[in-house]
Order: sequence, then structure tokens, then C-alpha cells
Amino acid sequence: MINECGGKVAFVTNEGDRLVADSMLSALVGFSTVLTAARAIPLQIECEQIEDCNRIAEFMKKYKLGKQN
Repeated sequence: MINECGGKVAFVTNEGDRLVADSMLSALVGFSTVLTAARAIPLQIECEQIEDCNRIAEFMKKYKLGKQN
């Protein structure tokens, strides 16, 4: 899914840690890690293109990923 994004995508924790998925390797390794971490910690998604954020948010919602408040 990340490789379909038109711009850069970054996952950001409340502490300010950032994972930028700007290559296929970081996208694959990073997104897998993010999916695991998203169940335990709140993450923000930052995208250069709003369509990318919407796509990722829908995916995470569909699969019940991300911290539920």
C-alpha cells in the first residue's frame, strides 16, 4: 500500500519519533513495524498528499489498527 502513495509518508509518535517511508525497504520494514506498534501506541500519519493519508487511515480502520480511544 505504501508503494502506491504519491508522496512521502511519515509515521510519528507522541514523543516525536518519526519513521519516513521514502523507499521500498523502509516502507516494507517500517510499515510492518508500524502495524504492530499501532495496536499499542498512538501514531499520527503525515503525508505530502492528502489522498495518501486517507488511503492509509482507511486501511488501518478496516483492520482495526491504531490505538482506540
